Amino acid sequence: MEAKQDKAREIGMAIVIATKPNELDALRLWAQAMLDIRSSNTSAISKAKAAILASTDRKVLAPVLQVAWQELKRVGWTERGLPARMAMGAAVGALTLSGQGAGIAALGGAIGVPLFVVFGAGGALAGVIIDETRRK
Repeated sequence: MEAKQDKAREIGMAIVIATKPNELDALRLWAQAMLDIRSSNTSAISKAKAAILASTDRKVLAPVLQVAWQELKRVGWTERGLPARMAMGAAVGALTLSGQGAGIAALGGAIGVPLFVVFGAGGALAGVIIDETRRK
């Protein structure tokens, strides 16, 4: 449990560092909105809709997705062997050649991150973001 909290703190700090100083308030408000949605007594579908609508601001999502992409790259690419890299390269190539791959991947990240915060273990991440933006 302690390791997960340390990882959430590390990722939260990376998000705050990746955020431009004039966008820190927007990031803090987004994280607070995610925690408010998470703790609300509405249905899961209502929470999902609210999280996605609250995450439409590009200023907020850009640093979050940047850090999420770096973590995904580290876990999914850097720490993998040659056979796994070749398989992933083939999959990315197939998606890219289909023409819709980049848009689908971007949409997946833009939807996945807020839903992770609301429904998954991202509550700690949102708390770290709020704490770190207040410190700056």
